[in-house]
Amino acid sequence: NPDIQIDVPHSEVTPAKSLRVVRVTAVQRTGLQVAPVLSTGSDKVPLSGKWFRGAEESRPTVGDWVLVDAYTGALTHILPRLSLVKRLSPSGGGVQLIAANVDAAFIVTSCNTDFSPARLERYLSVVMDSGIEPVLILTKSDLAEDVETFQDELQAQFRNISSFVVNALDEDSVAPLLPWCASGQTIALLGSSGVGKSTLVNTLTGHQVQFTQSVREEDDKGRHTTTARSLRRTLVGGWLIDTPGMRELRLSQASEGIDAVFADLALLAQQCQFNDCQHAGEPGCAVQAGIKNGSLEQARLQRWQKLQREDAYFNRSAAELRAEKRGWKKRTKNGRTQAKMKNNS
Repeated sequence: NPDIQIDVPHSEVTPAKSLRVVRVTAVQRTGLQVAPVLSTGSDKVPLSGKWFRGAEESRPTVGDWVLVDAYTGALTHILPRLSLVKRLSPSGGGVQLIAANVDAAFIVTSCNTDFSPARLERYLSVVMDSGIEPVLILTKSDLAEDVETFQDELQAQFRNISSFVVNALDEDSVAPLLPWCASGQTIALLGSSGVGKSTLVNTLTGHQVQFTQSVREEDDKGRHTTTARSLRRTLVGGWLIDTPGMRELRLSQASEGIDAVFADLALLAQQCQFNDCQHAGEPGCAVQAGIKNGSLEQARLQRWQKLQREDAYFNRSAAELRAEKRGWKKRTKNGRTQAKMKNNS
């Protein structure tokens, strides 16, 4: 309800009766795009400098519910989030927000060389760490010669997660996805470029809201059709957040999500003789025993350990990061000193 009354701190200068609840549909350089349209007749909300001074997670993102002064159009508050999808920025040095208040995530891959269980496990770790229901979608079934091979591997690797094989161009084919797209629900589309996300957006919304491009035949790689995150209505009344294809998805504090994706391994590891078992040949290792008896694949163990190492590395404490930076500066200074002494000798 856009006219809902919200209790705000008494110190705020904006009267509560002038506040409206709107939802962020896009984040642009000049501010936010929101729905519904404000009393000012605009769907634009400018962002003042204060919103850029805090941590990234304190800034609005697509899917946020926010309070806006109905008369001035100024953003006053971001309402508490039910969920938040984020990753470490590809450029390093911070967190990048992907979407907020998401109920389910459609993780999209395709029946070609894009299909990668390791990449899907990475997406699943991020989604499940946020407490969001994941749904795996295998697209381009109309172009694949052997759909069953992809489908069988998807179901074998991710037995406890809902999965569907679809032709994104066909409304009947994507119909099983509609229960997640109903009124009151918000879904986010995640996946690489060229897997058919834009086509799926067009079909689920009933509008040509995204143009589509072909993929390169030699490697099935796609070009970015979607260049920015946006929130749109589905045919059955829900909200859909489209996201650009992500070439890199670095984990940001996703340890719980990793454990959820690899729940079988985490449970098996609890049976090891030693609490600090590295599963590399120690006596009484239940994980290595699972590999020997064929109930566990060595490749799956390696993927689990890789994600754990990455998550631990990129989420070190501030003190650890400062110590590493000091060490790097010291090594650099010593190297320069040695080079200078060598040149002077």
